[in-house]
Amino acid sequence: MKFNLRVLSILAAPAMWFCSCLALQASEPVVLADVGGFTDDEIYPAGNLQSVTDGGAIWNPASATPAQILSLAATNSYGKVLRRTQTGTDNTDILSFPPVTSGALTVEFDARASTAGSRTLDVFLLPASGNEVSLLGWGTVANKLCYYNGTSWIGVRDLDTNWHRIAMINHLSGPAFGSWYLKVDGTVIATNLPWRYSYPEGTAFSRVRFGGIRGVAGIYGEVDNLVVSGELAVTPPEAIVLTNAAARGAEVAFSFQTQTNNEYLVESTGALAAPAWLPLAIVPGSGAAAHYTDPPATNPAEFYRVKKLPPPGYADGYRGIWFTLGQFSTYGDKYSGGLGTYTANHIPIAIYAAAVNKTFFVYGGTIKDQAHLLIMASCYDHATGQVPRPTLVLDKQGVNDPHDNAALAIDARGYIWVFVSGRATARPGWKFRSRQPYSVADFEFIRQDEMTYPQPRYLPGFGFFNLFTKYTNGRELYWETSTNGINWSAHQKLAGIGGHYQVSNVRSDGLIASFFNRHPGGNVDKRTDLYYVQTTNYGATWTTAGGVALTLPLTTTNNPALVIDYASRGELMYTCDLNFDTNGRPVLLYVVSHHYQPGPAGSPRTWTIARWTGSQWVTSAVCQSDHNYDMGSLYIQPDRWLIIGPTQNGPQVWQTGGEMALWSSQDQGQTWTMVRQITTNSASNHSYARRPLNARDPFFVFWADGDPTQLGPSRLYFSNSDGTQVRQLPYDMPALLAVPQPVSY
Repeated sequence: MKFNLRVLSILAAPAMWFCSCLALQASEPVVLADVGGFTDDEIYPAGNLQSVTDGGAIWNPASATPAQILSLAATNSYGKVLRRTQTGTDNTDILSFPPVTSGALTVEFDARASTAGSRTLDVFLLPASGNEVSLLGWGTVANKLCYYNGTSWIGVRDLDTNWHRIAMINHLSGPAFGSWYLKVDGTVIATNLPWRYSYPEGTAFSRVRFGGIRGVAGIYGEVDNLVVSGELAVTPPEAIVLTNAAARGAEVAFSFQTQTNNEYLVESTGALAAPAWLPLAIVPGSGAAAHYTDPPATNPAEFYRVKKLPPPGYADGYRGIWFTLGQFSTYGDKYSGGLGTYTANHIPIAIYAAAVNKTFFVYGGTIKDQAHLLIMASCYDHATGQVPRPTLVLDKQGVNDPHDNAALAIDARGYIWVFVSGRATARPGWKFRSRQPYSVADFEFIRQDEMTYPQPRYLPGFGFFNLFTKYTNGRELYWETSTNGINWSAHQKLAGIGGHYQVSNVRSDGLIASFFNRHPGGNVDKRTDLYYVQTTNYGATWTTAGGVALTLPLTTTNNPALVIDYASRGELMYTCDLNFDTNGRPVLLYVVSHHYQPGPAGSPRTWTIARWTGSQWVTSAVCQSDHNYDMGSLYIQPDRWLIIGPTQNGPQVWQTGGEMALWSSQDQGQTWTMVRQITTNSASNHSYARRPLNARDPFFVFWADGDPTQLGPSRLYFSNSDGTQVRQLPYDMPALLAVPQPVSY
């Protein structure tokens, strides 16, 4: 029997090796920048174009005479536009976006000129550093839309003063590399246009320039609905040196020349069309020829590939990030410790998928023995009781702050989406998608955006609904929607009353609910009051729990969404969880405190339930704990309500977290009883007990531990619903798969 052996390397730089230049891989475009028609008044106020970040886009206006943002709503349907006016001298405004090195890069926008007879607008694509390549000009040749061929301007279409949709498509790799083509109103009007300057294949491109260059003062060009996207190409396979490839009866054996000081993963698939790669073995990178024999390989159509794994200490175990905020007072830091499952405002971080009987999860990991944030993804197989080695989705490149942790969504086809939080405009948010359904083996980059505390949900029949925060004036609340996760709506503001932290959930019928506090004067140490909002039509309208219509964004303190005025009581409110009772009514879990600093001054810190009865909000106390950031989760079952969280004092008293406990109520949250202390005599505090979406035993709650008083290891745990079986995810993991070990207390 002839054995058809084909060995492939990974087809793209895996997400674990994500760097600043994107070796993007996909079969559909990814959006690199989308200005949303300049409709966001906070990013694009009327007047001079500002130096701002808009999702993946960064604007650097001309220093002398920047472009103008103005409204044309009274005269046509384009609303707000960017107007680049000629002054007689050169003025250029530059839009930067995440760099791309291969595939087809498209710059698409609507444009018009105030006159056809002379030069009004120039649009150029530029590499990350260096001079322009594709050049498009309005009226440089009188009455013509034209391009520059490296020597002179060439007219390609008659020019008028109407709006037209323009698309400049540049080939960054492949046979047509170094050229571009032009579409106007959806029709290709010129192909194989040359670049002005030549660059080697693999050059990163990340800028587009809108210029008013040497034209008659006062005339102008206008731009609207600008989108930059990458139509991606497959990177050629990495070369692997093969030796001794041979079939041995029902087996196949091969070897490959490895690099030194690393590990390689051998994978197999049964087909090349949309392959589902299955891990076979980890082979050490010793520098010598490594051999692997695959006993099940009996199909002559079997295929293989080999990919490099992250360095030791990155993804060969489950290690949570340790963090300190650095705001110390008499009783220690405001919050610190093992924060791999932080914050309460990253929702959800785990999802049970019945289709494959697995719980998928993300967490803030770290390089072993360091405080270096890694966004990690993995899954627990309920059938086998095993977990694979975690996958490194994104290396945060020196960031140690778990505010940049991630949240999860799973779409209708089973693709796993990871929404990585950014931090204001200093660090962007990221969206990734798994390369295969129900798999966390590899992820592809989809989009950058300004996004903190992501709370994404995929709603069947609608698409994605993502609640999140922007630092537009403090911490303000927004939402966005998408049918496919690739193209997203403009950011729509929900609330801006000095700043907010929110927790949200989605009811089974698609009702979306959020509750949040406010920050008087933008001061997060004064977080107070409780607001609740909901929508039954994906954000078209919002109401209170009682159905009172709300006018958005919420900007005043005393509005119909206000549930409890904690400010008048001098009390603070820390959000934990939101769920729905068996009648579909919202139930809120939060901690009420009297001081933002740790220690006795903030006592009592009361875990509190607020529930909507159908006509009013009713509150009840659950228990008390010793820290404002003792965060737990609320579970509502047909016969009882449960809370799991660090309510009991831990080894580091007055610090973040404590010992985990299980509380139960059988009267709709009016009274509570501690059923079990889940952890006891721990070496470090446990913190941030998170509820998986559709939680299923034994992965019913997910948390981390860590000593809040000093940098040290943080381990990750999960437990079943009655708290009798705690398992620790393996801190070190030399093999591909492992069974999380029970922890006895």
